[in-house]
Amino acid sequence: MPRTILLVDDSLSIRSILKVYLLPLKLELLDAEDGLRACQLLRLVPVDLIIADVKMEPMDGLTLLEKVRTSERDEIRRVPVILLTGETGEGLRERGLQAGANAFIHKPIDPKHLLDCVQGLLSGSDTNPKPIPE
Repeated sequence: MPRTILLVDDSLSIRSILKVYLLPLKLELLDAEDGLRACQLLRLVPVDLIIADVKMEPMDGLTLLEKVRTSERDEIRRVPVILLTGETGEGLRERGLQAGANAFIHKPIDPKHLLDCVQGLLSGSDTNPKPIPE
């Protein structure tokens, strides 16, 4: 049974790019245009990993991450989360780590880094939060 990843980004083009990059892993991919829709999907469908943009309206990726980590349902709280960002800076990294992000990936997205990160988190061998790569 394929693993399920929830892609959350307000940009349809970014969600489409992520789907293309993740094709080699033969995963089931769900997508949501913002954190609110992602929360709705998480209540209905079990997922193995979330990849979410930081900047979205009406609910951004950090707020989504906080909702995941404080969920009443254990299977949701344990889902690894990768945050996507076009921003740099320690402030964002620190907020993400405090909220429980497992990894950060900068836009433009490096496909190899994305695949390595996803494979590591899905295998359970890479569960520690990662700094934003320079």
